[in-house]
Amino acid sequence: MRITNVAAVVVSLASTGFAAIAKTVFYQNIQYSLNIPDTTVTSGVGDIYFQLSAPTLYQWVALGQGSSMSGSNIFIMYTSADGTNVTVSPRLGVGNQQPQQDTTAQIAVLEGSGVHNGVMTANVRCSNCDTWQGGSMEFTGSSSSNWIYAYRTGSAINSDDIWANLVQHNHAGSFNWDLSQARGGADVNPFLSSATNTTATSSAPASPGRSSSDSQGSSSAEDATDSSRSQEQQERMQTAHAVCAAVAFVGLFPIGAILIRVASFDGLVWVHVGIQAFALLLFIAAVGLGLSMAVSGNQLNQAHPIIGLVLFALLMIQPVLGWMHHVLYKKYQGRTLWSHAHLTVGRIAIPLGIINGGLGLQLSSADRSAKIAYGVVAGVVGVTYFAAIASGEVKRKRTVDGAAQSEKDHARSDWESSGSTGV
Repeated sequence: MRITNVAAVVVSLASTGFAAIAKTVFYQNIQYSLNIPDTTVTSGVGDIYFQLSAPTLYQWVALGQGSSMSGSNIFIMYTSADGTNVTVSPRLGVGNQQPQQDTTAQIAVLEGSGVHNGVMTANVRCSNCDTWQGGSMEFTGSSSSNWIYAYRTGSAINSDDIWANLVQHNHAGSFNWDLSQARGGADVNPFLSSATNTTATSSAPASPGRSSSDSQGSSSAEDATDSSRSQEQQERMQTAHAVCAAVAFVGLFPIGAILIRVASFDGLVWVHVGIQAFALLLFIAAVGLGLSMAVSGNQLNQAHPIIGLVLFALLMIQPVLGWMHHVLYKKYQGRTLWSHAHLTVGRIAIPLGIINGGLGLQLSSADRSAKIAYGVVAGVVGVTYFAAIASGEVKRKRTVDGAAQSEKDHARSDWESSGSTGV
């Protein structure tokens, strides 16, 4: 998805010896700048310089080379352990999950980086950004280049660990930089005016629905507040989605299925129906929340929402299959085609739903502890569920075999009785 909220693209072009800086400013007052020195332009390889700048209201901010997250070369900035400096983490995009460590990146965080007046800034030199695992970028011929960005609001990370665990972004997108506007200057830090005499001006960024004449400070504060509120709402939706789906598939659906196989008491069928009906309502709520987040986050092509929609389709027909199974089982005193359909859908849906919960945790870049806890609970529930299926089938076979044997014994008794009377 291409961004539409770029407020200004500014180019600082000066006479010989001055650096050219292409600058992109977002309405949240997140700013990215780029410079390609003359030496790199001439040779096609070498250093490039870029800057990430954002208010400390953001937990982390990222800039990446590429048109999408998969296969991109990503640089993520967050506050250092003491809160006065910044950490820059080079990572490789591998799809819609937390980017992997990139140990091959050759970067240096330069002078002028740090946290000043509530703004974190990283001035970065990259010496091998012309190529990376999964992609490359031409700095000489083509003037058009694809970049991605992402950010997350929230409390500061405050870590010197370049491989710190990160929570998924609130927002992400892509944009295009005209490299011809960034070419020029000596191979030195272009973001120190004392070293390069670079001059740059930028108009105040305008947010959607706000005129550019509004004060920049007021706009930035209000936009950050709106973004924070939006993130809180997103987190509430994500939590509600996870809770509803987990209770349904790691709790109620398996419990209802286990009880009908191993328990025996009056009204068992209606207890089974009640539990499964409540679980289905929870799952419908989870689907609604998940679909809303997937659409807004452009994630409908991911495995988790796709499997979720398949499960939704299967489970919406399950009550009909269950009712027909119950009615016809009572009538014929045995399983029918409806019975097998009902059992098959259940035995597919419950394990698939449990697995999809794990995929959801991966998609949301959940903490490792949360993934481990879910895996343990889901594993125990899954094993118990399949054990109940096996136990129920053995019990049923014994019952059926016993009934068949009883019928044979009764028939033999009738034959013997009729024979003894001479009939």
